[in-house]
Amino acid sequence: MLLSSRLIVWHLEQEYSVQSSVKLTSEPYLKYAVCHKSGEAFQSGLVCICEKIPPEFLKKPLHTLLVVTAPLEPCLLLDHPNLCVIPDAAPIALMESVEKIFRKYEEWNQTLFESRLVNGSIQNLLDLTDSIIPNPMMVIGMDFTIIASKNTSFGDLPNSVLGSNDETADLILALKQDPNYEAAFHRVGYFYYSGNGIAVPSLCVNIRNYDRTLYRLLITEGAVPLDDTFGFVLEYLARLVSHALSTNIVNSHDIRWQLYQIFQTLLTDSRADYVEVSRRLTDCGWLSSQYYLCVFLQTGLLDYKNLTHRAIMSYIENIIPASCAVEHRGNIVVYINLDLCRLNESEIEQKLAGFIRDSFLNAGYSRRMLGHFNFYRMYVQASLSLKVGSRRFPHRWVHHFNDIALTYLLEETTKKLPAYMICHEKLLDLKHESERSQSQLYQTLRCYLEHQQNATRTANALFIHRSTLLYRLEKICRFLKSDLTDPDELLYLLLSFRLIDMEEQS
Repeated sequence: MLLSSRLIVWHLEQEYSVQSSVKLTSEPYLKYAVCHKSGEAFQSGLVCICEKIPPEFLKKPLHTLLVVTAPLEPCLLLDHPNLCVIPDAAPIALMESVEKIFRKYEEWNQTLFESRLVNGSIQNLLDLTDSIIPNPMMVIGMDFTIIASKNTSFGDLPNSVLGSNDETADLILALKQDPNYEAAFHRVGYFYYSGNGIAVPSLCVNIRNYDRTLYRLLITEGAVPLDDTFGFVLEYLARLVSHALSTNIVNSHDIRWQLYQIFQTLLTDSRADYVEVSRRLTDCGWLSSQYYLCVFLQTGLLDYKNLTHRAIMSYIENIIPASCAVEHRGNIVVYINLDLCRLNESEIEQKLAGFIRDSFLNAGYSRRMLGHFNFYRMYVQASLSLKVGSRRFPHRWVHHFNDIALTYLLEETTKKLPAYMICHEKLLDLKHESERSQSQLYQTLRCYLEHQQNATRTANALFIHRSTLLYRLEKICRFLKSDLTDPDELLYLLLSFRLIDMEEQS
């Protein structure tokens, strides 16, 4: 296995007192070590150990690392690349040390190949690398799924997804808002990510397919430095990890469990067999005699760019018992079994409220419903809660269907015909007559209906005498040709007032 000058010098520094050139290259081109004798020709690609610096090296340095055992002028170390000095060290001892470095990497390389030959896991590749890079190491999907890890504190995460519990939710939020993290999606080769106060610094390699980053191999701070020294080693390991991923040898933690598949089917297949769906849900312990709730979460551009849907879904499933989160059309749909959840609707909302706000999400809640045959309608109801609620209450993060039901009803009523063609015809005439004569009859009728036809309360609300109210009502009844006792007509009049209001506002 070819090694770089920077890597070999780093290893020698662990054993000797080394003075090295500032121009050590990180490109791997060194094959093995030799003791260079005076007069011999230099060969490219070797580690040459000698007592004094040869004149020919000063004239034309090749792709060679020169290790000198005699002291040198400091200016030479500054001027010449790939040169290091280990004063008073025996050349033979240095030769053995360098050969030991090459053997170590060759043995590591051999074990990696043997692992791939027997279809070893990605976790096995990382474990074999511990002798080379003992730092914490991880292979992570760009949706924050942990594929494999070693020496990290994330091994016991629920579903092995970063962001799936309170301890790591802040980490995902910080990464989502970090422009450096977003820019790292497009990096090719190894690169250094500086962290952001919550996320720690790391040396990374993106694993790409069809020009898109799908996974990332990274190491964090530890025994080896996060610089060019081990960059090519990480790239080499990433190629083998990529090969393992392409052959599906991955300890996958994807949500493939039964509930997830059922709800994916319900949301995407308009011809789904609800009898079969009900049977499958019953097998999962979600019974037709239980009550359910649906929450629709609208994600944003940051979630789309940083692929944080999986982390959001896992977090919700871990803080809300008996819940199943499904990605649908770029957003997230959460179904909750209220009978199994142990939390009531208010407690569920309280648990989610802070997370929704901090994650820049918006949510719509359906009504609680009984049984298996309303799951798709619950999704529609929850999404309508958000769609209509965002227009009516733009300052809110969370919207409930009960808050927008009347608005939705009125909007649906006027989809094909405008409000003035639907509302009570005589009411429109009364409105125009009131405006023309300034008689206040329109406002009086509205106040009377909104006070449940109670004359005393209506008169008090209008600041008029009761006899004045009765006189106005008599004129209104003659104008409408109605005695204002028919419940259907009273409901129609109240809805007409709302329709006229909505049209005037728009």
